[in-house]
Amino acid sequence: MKYAIITLLASAGILAACDGGVGGETPPPAPGIEYAESDAIVVSGSRIRSVPSAPPEEGAAQFLAYSYNAELELPWQRVAEMVRTHEEACFEAGPAVCRVFTSRLEGADTEDAEAYFSFAASRSYMNAFKDGLAAQTEEAGGSVQSFQSEVEDLTREITDTAARLEAKRTLRERLLLLLERDTDDIDDLLEVEREIADVQSEIESTESYLRALRGRVSMDRMTISYEAEWQPVTPRKAQPLAEALQGFVGVVAASLATVITAVASFLPWLLIIVPGLFVLRLLLRSILQRR
Repeated sequence: MKYAIITLLASAGILAACDGGVGGETPPPAPGIEYAESDAIVVSGSRIRSVPSAPPEEGAAQFLAYSYNAELELPWQRVAEMVRTHEEACFEAGPAVCRVFTSRLEGADTEDAEAYFSFAASRSYMNAFKDGLAAQTEEAGGSVQSFQSEVEDLTREITDTAARLEAKRTLRERLLLLLERDTDDIDDLLEVEREIADVQSEIESTESYLRALRGRVSMDRMTISYEAEWQPVTPRKAQPLAEALQGFVGVVAASLATVITAVASFLPWLLIIVPGLFVLRLLLRSILQRR
């Protein structure tokens, strides 16, 4: 039994060299590729050398992840409406077709309005969305300032991860068979069980990573920036002039009120001053006539 465990663990070392771990090491060498000393892996005390992965064969399936970036310029009154339209359309499509990552709106209903929207969607939804984006923007009175697309080739990473996963599953089956053999050596059984637990953990981690990679390929990503277009005259820019006009009217009204108040205050005195001046004039005339 102990000899069988040693033999199987040696096989585990070879499979470990084939599997290489998630996202770091690499699968077994293709013909014509030499072993490298880097990325050494330790399995049950044995050190196995890993090698660079071979390029994908011609004609093999390709796994490409697409991403897009667009910048839109819109009338400030339409920025909030546009980003909400895109967000609602994604929600209505459902998470299996479209998933919202980020949606942000600042300065809504002002001339400084701006927004940001990022999402992932199925290839068919994304193609229809980006094909109609320019027309939708023009209909809203805006324009597409820039549109960029990028593609990431995940073929080798997905292929290598799938191969590593299959190697781990094969190792697990061999360890389970070894566990079923009759033995009275508890240490041997515990060693096999520990190896099974380690391999199972690696399988689950690799499966999760592989699902993430395939999900990245199955759904394209897009980020959109919405900005309000520049306008020579806006309510905010005209605000100082409006305030000045309002101030002018206020100053004129205040001055006129002051004059009216002054006249009203001086009017009673005229009833005394005018007759007094008339009497004074008569007295002066009388004095002058006597002389």
